[in-house]
Amino acid sequence: MAVAAPNERAQPASGPAVARAAFSWHWILLPLAVGATLALQLTTVRYYFYFDDYVPFAEIATQSRWDYVGHLLTSTDLTPNWRPLPGLLYLASYDIAGMDPLPVRLVMLAMHAGTAALLYYAIWRTTARAWAACFGALVFGLNPAYVGALSQVTTATQVMAGFFLVATLVAVLECARAEDRRASRAWLGASILLYVLTIGSHEGTAIMFPVFGLAHLTFDPDPDRRFWRSALRTAPLAFVALATAVSFEACGCNEGSEVWGTGYVWRQTLIYLGRLLYPVGLELPTDVNAPHAVGAFVLVAIMVAASAWGPKIARVGSLWALLAVAPHVFIEYFTASRYLYLPAPGLAMLYAAAAIAVADRAMRIDRRVLAASGATLCAALFAWYAYQTVRQDEHFADATADWRAYHDDVTRLWPELPPGTHVVTIGGPFQKYEYQLYILPAFAETTWGEGVMLQDYEPGSLPAQLALVSGSPYVAEYHDGELVLVFDGDLGDDGR
Repeated sequence: MAVAAPNERAQPASGPAVARAAFSWHWILLPLAVGATLALQLTTVRYYFYFDDYVPFAEIATQSRWDYVGHLLTSTDLTPNWRPLPGLLYLASYDIAGMDPLPVRLVMLAMHAGTAALLYYAIWRTTARAWAACFGALVFGLNPAYVGALSQVTTATQVMAGFFLVATLVAVLECARAEDRRASRAWLGASILLYVLTIGSHEGTAIMFPVFGLAHLTFDPDPDRRFWRSALRTAPLAFVALATAVSFEACGCNEGSEVWGTGYVWRQTLIYLGRLLYPVGLELPTDVNAPHAVGAFVLVAIMVAASAWGPKIARVGSLWALLAVAPHVFIEYFTASRYLYLPAPGLAMLYAAAAIAVADRAMRIDRRVLAASGATLCAALFAWYAYQTVRQDEHFADATADWRAYHDDVTRLWPELPPGTHVVTIGGPFQKYEYQLYILPAFAETTWGEGVMLQDYEPGSLPAQLALVSGSPYVAEYHDGELVLVFDGDLGDDGR
């Protein structure tokens, strides 16, 4: 048998061998995950404003920039939360495009796709399975559990916090796995900064620091003094979280001070965990349907099984999902699908770990058969996810279209209005009581300026009857879908 000479062995491989060595599944799977995530939510960039989206923009429109920023930083703005980063995003969007939500929607979509990419990296970094990383990223990116989170401008709080929270996890993983102290310290500093940005996006994420402690402990490869090293690395994150909690307890400026309670904690837990597994329907806390009640227990069983027999990332994902759900189960009176945006990355990690555990135990099956079966099941799951997302998002698409049409109707009749004007429409799309207090006044100020009021009354109601006999040129009524003036007279020299 011929033996290669030393100089022949030193020559690099060429041809097909080089092509195989250069090929990486990441070039296919990562674009697939990010591209599908973008494609499913791309229509949201055309949506208009929705419900209380107008409240922060009214503050921007009627205050100086310094006053608005000051209120954001001191939590004295109308939104009863400390969320300065989304507020600054709204301010930048308003300065760029006024009352056109396109800039903020583009940022939300980009950060949503970025979160999917970061999840892909985190799962691959901890499991070395590109296919599982793609699966987990798609579980997050296409999930209908949080439907509407990208359809409303003021849910940028969830989207921004999700991006920075997963980025914090990536920094923690790199810190834990770093081979030298300098790199470890750099990643630790990055994790602290990213966690501050996370809390600046959504103060509720202060509860998430134990996830990072678990990640440090789980993925530190050096067993020598691992516990103490993980505790020291987690301490700065815990301090940031504790300082946030103490601040809100002292000032009582978070909305939880008004709506939190323990009356429905168990039912809310079932609702949210159940919807994560079965993302259809969202009942009130007073009633839990059977699919969500069963789904919650099944999801917990998956958490236990995957954490015991699956990759270590399952433990991190399980704790992530539970802690991210926890703040919202104390809300007494309502549920909202957007509250499941932050738990969704944990679900993605859990599902990826469970898929690896199943695949590893099915190795007796021919690899091609296993791959084909897995791909078919994934395609079915994600097709259902996409269908449910589109179907459940129809409400937000229709509602934002109603707000755009209403804006076009009132500005057609009154392009400009002086301060102090009181506009009344009768028979419009926003007759419910809750619109009259904050939403429509905010809509009026973003449309015409400070001091303008707007109400939309039900036909035949007492306020509508009074408006119809007021003689005001700022009263209009819908007839066959068209808004027409009730009194089409001279507005006078002062425009009133």
